[in-house]
Amino acid sequence: MNSRQRAALKDFARAVNTLREAGVIRSHRYLGDIAEFLCAGMFGIDLATNLRQAGHDGLRGEVRAQVKYGGGKKTNVDLGNPDAYDEIYVVLGQESVVRAPAYEGDFLVYILTADEARALKTPGGSYSCGASYFEREPHRVIWIETYAN
Repeated sequence: MNSRQRAALKDFARAVNTLREAGVIRSHRYLGDIAEFLCAGMFGIDLATNLRQAGHDGLRGEVRAQVKYGGGKKTNVDLGNPDAYDEIYVVLGQESVVRAPAYEGDFLVYILTADEARALKTPGGSYSCGASYFEREPHRVIWIETYAN
């Protein structure tokens, strides 16, 4: 490991600790936790305190809400089991290969109902969507510099 790599790892560890202390991340799934934090503030989702709760991440009133982060090189976003939630929020980061280049912002948020997710059932029986689904306009664009909840 060279000195640049060592410094980057130290910076990352400090950033993780800072995000945890600020209540942004709650587990080792950093990007998913950040997506949940952003959606909780923006859409009024009360995140579950049980991090192992199956099927949905929290409630928006009586509505069971699931949040998924789609980023990196994955060519699709797994939508989980739509029988376990009423709506799902898909958050795409800047590095997501399924993100349409026409839209700027740090994060794009797409909202689907459980019925919309069911319509995206794959031949293998799971539920997911790829880049063509995200060519449409996002429901919300999040810019970190101006984000306020």
